[in-house]
Amino acid sequence: MIRNAHVIGMGRLGIHLSERLESLGVKVSRYNRTAHPKAKALENWEAMNDLDAVFLAVSDSAIQDVAGRICPSLPSKACLIHHAGSVSRNILPWNPSQTAVLWPPMTFQSNETPDWQTLPMAVETVHGPLQEWTRLLAPCSFSVNPEQRQHLHLGAVLLGNLTAAWVGTVQAHLKSMSLDPSILSPLVQASVEKATQGAALDTVTGPAARNDRATLTAQSNLLQSPEVQPELALLHHHLTNCILSHHGHLPFPPFQAETGQD
Repeated sequence: MIRNAHVIGMGRLGIHLSERLESLGVKVSRYNRTAHPKAKALENWEAMNDLDAVFLAVSDSAIQDVAGRICPSLPSKACLIHHAGSVSRNILPWNPSQTAVLWPPMTFQSNETPDWQTLPMAVETVHGPLQEWTRLLAPCSFSVNPEQRQHLHLGAVLLGNLTAAWVGTVQAHLKSMSLDPSILSPLVQASVEKATQGAALDTVTGPAARNDRATLTAQSNLLQSPEVQPELALLHHHLTNCILSHHGHLPFPPFQAETGQD
């Protein structure tokens, strides 16, 4: 369906996407908003009559501006696509039947080619042929509606960014105790692997899962010592109660840090 395409934005996604399109036999023209050795400047934008699609691989905040600049010269048959997980498809000033969001809930590395055969790709569009074509681009693509995409993006932030923040908080604490955080790397990797293979909360072991109140009390007291970051105590409390609730146990009492007590 797509034989000629423009990719705007030469960040990590734009570069990998351009290469993937070319591997599928698509003729690709690359553009970038700033000077780039492998792309034309956006100010030299030129839309050919046989252009099938434009992929906007730019920052979320730039999508509307860039789309507004190129739409006046787009041929009517062209599809206009952006790749932001949380940005509405309606932000594209183009015929809604010719627009789409292709969002991969995955981080891209500049020096590592993604495995497009296993890469998940959330697709929001009403364009039937484009929906079918995305399975060529990414065989693991799947259809979502606008609300589903918003919640999937939220889930990606919670599981990706916030997991990293949680791990970083624990690492900082261990370092403050002169402990090497890498000691726990095998445990973290095994826990994540088990959690992603089924119902995550069912895989949890430890004092909260078995309702070991004595151990939980000892840990809560340890977390309230002056040398421990308050954020770590709060995170431990909230996540512990998630596990307790899942296993049918009563919640753990709030820490003093939450109640404002001395």
